[in-house]
Amino acid sequence: MLVKPSFFKFRGYFDFSPHRYDIGRYFAQNRFYADNFFCLKIYDLDESEFDLFYNYQLNFFVLGNPGMEEAFFIHLQDIVNTRISYFRQVSPFSPRYQTDTRSRLKLQAFLKFLETIDKWSHHKPLETVIAEKEEQLQLVKAENKLLEDRLQELHQYETTEKIRIVEGKLGTVIDLFTQLQELTLPDGRTLLKSQAQSPWYKLLSKYFSHGENEIPINTARNYFPAQKNVKLIKGSEVQEGDKLFKIFRK
Repeated sequence: MLVKPSFFKFRGYFDFSPHRYDIGRYFAQNRFYADNFFCLKIYDLDESEFDLFYNYQLNFFVLGNPGMEEAFFIHLQDIVNTRISYFRQVSPFSPRYQTDTRSRLKLQAFLKFLETIDKWSHHKPLETVIAEKEEQLQLVKAENKLLEDRLQELHQYETTEKIRIVEGKLGTVIDLFTQLQELTLPDGRTLLKSQAQSPWYKLLSKYFSHGENEIPINTARNYFPAQKNVKLIKGSEVQEGDKLFKIFRK
């Protein structure tokens, strides 16, 4: 069970140089009133310091209560909401009305800050949280449906077997692929065009096998360099003895 005094870091007795974000008075250390001291500190801070103040006190709390960040957040939210409710009941004719109004506005600003870091959605009504979760669920379902449809579409192009190249004649097929890239029509246009060599080596790797063996895509890539005038990696050149066919136009 959490003990109330463990939530916040107090300044020391008669400590006249405390950390800016310590709470309490040098002569007043009654931790029973920790919530009051916490609110008094909020009143003194600029809104730009809320984040630093929160994290300073949070780090102190989780040091003695590991994994309890959410409990700390809930406790602060409860303190602030309770104090705001109290100030709203103050009579407009009370001599402290103006001061209490300033305090209430500062607490409301701190509450707004808490909402920005509320990763547990405690500031939202349950109905809103449920609606948001349902919306997220529907988005995930829609994305999954798109992925399933895309997977089904791609599955149409899958084959149960590959075209088997006779053992030792991979170079012959590579040479034919190379020739296909050089073919031109009677009007001078290139018959087969691609901006890169990747379609060729991916085609070879995906739909062909060398004997009983797969053709690794990195191996296939070696035969189709991005720059055709670049010297091939040693061992990737097609030997003259493998250039068995010549493709030509009628």
